[in-house]
Amino acid sequence: MRWAVSGKLRKLLFAKSRGSAESFLTLIPQLFVFLVMFQLVFMQFSIMRESNFSQAELAKVAIKGGSIDYERHSLAGGGSVLLLDQRGVIDKFIDFGFTSGKRVISIAVDENENN
Repeated sequence: MRWAVSGKLRKLLFAKSRGSAESFLTLIPQLFVFLVMFQLVFMQFSIMRESNFSQAELAKVAIKGGSIDYERHSLAGGGSVLLLDQRGVIDKFIDFGFTSGKRVISIAVDENENN
């Protein structure tokens, strides 16, 4: 008797734990949206990181001098504005055959043009 009750209970639990096609079909779009959002957050983080590194590098050039590929525009009262324009491609997790370009622009003021 005891074994018969546990067998019926086991069948009932296994029958209720099976998923249906409808629940599976609702999980696919949710997973897709999650992956796309994760990729967008990762791409935005990559652009922000690249922008911060580029700005720091250009600020070092404005203070100490250096030789990176930047444009120098003279100011009327002396000094100059340094402009660094970098273009590249962003790494992606989900790739549909399209590349995503990025453009990072950094600007710094150099008060001493002799650097």
